[in-house]
Amino acid sequence: MRNQKQWVFIVSSIFSIFMLSCSGQKSTTMIINKTKDVSTGDGKYIISSPIVLQRFIATNNGKATIQKDFYIQRSIQDYYIKFCESQVSREMLETYLSTQKDIIKTATLEIEYLQGNWDDCDKTITPGSRTGTYVIIHRLITY
Repeated sequence: MRNQKQWVFIVSSIFSIFMLSCSGQKSTTMIINKTKDVSTGDGKYIISSPIVLQRFIATNNGKATIQKDFYIQRSIQDYYIKFCESQVSREMLETYLSTQKDIIKTATLEIEYLQGNWDDCDKTITPGSRTGTYVIIHRLITY
């Protein structure tokens, strides 16, 4: 019986300390307005989504490189943005995102999902092994 009382005391003490330590902190939860994708026809969609930078991982050795690529972050997966086929340049997107003060940078875009090689923009080199679904941006929608 004594061990049970000690156990209850210890657990309740830890819980109390935890609650007191958290009571003065500000909430860091951010609400992102998730909107339904809208089809504009011809396989294009208007989406509002976080845009993230991720380091390129070399497929031959699995190591991160200094190169960073932009991805559209969706609930299912992140989609690589292939700028050489897009109507919006990397610089245009970077400039737009730099104006946002939030930690999570979002954009409303007209995009198209495509399949194929991600690294075949420079015709003078052999495409890398990154293939699969990617997106191209047809336009950046600002309000």
